[in-house]
Amino acid sequence: MMRIDSQNALQNDRLSKQVSGNKTNEIFSNAMKKSQSKLQNDSFNQLMSRVDIQGQKLTNQRTLENVINYKQAIKQFVSETVRYGLHLSDEQSQVSGGGMKSQQIIKVIDKKLIEIQDQVLNNEEEGIGTLGLVGEIRGLLINLYM
Repeated sequence: MMRIDSQNALQNDRLSKQVSGNKTNEIFSNAMKKSQSKLQNDSFNQLMSRVDIQGQKLTNQRTLENVINYKQAIKQFVSETVRYGLHLSDEQSQVSGGGMKSQQIIKVIDKKLIEIQDQVLNNEEEGIGTLGLVGEIRGLLINLYM
């Protein structure tokens, strides 16, 4: 009878170690998720800051070089968003409240970038249109990230 009790005690001890090990793994996993989320938010903020800076340069000085730099900043933002897989799967891309799908957002961003490029190439004097388009693109990028 002692032998059976000692085997039960060993099994109970193993089970309690396994349960506490699972709790440790869960705590570690949660800490890693929080850390990764913070890195993604930091990356988002840096990329958005670069887009804002390039957009400001473009609205102040409408040159082809500034258009190219602005497009490159947006391209990097979109590629990082895609790389991290934020809201780009078909199942997750529908934002609550009937928002646009990510693919649609990217198409609209491309269209707006072409409009800006055309304005600069055609030497249109009105910079207000460019400022408005830069603002629209910023909103679309935020919507894409969220």
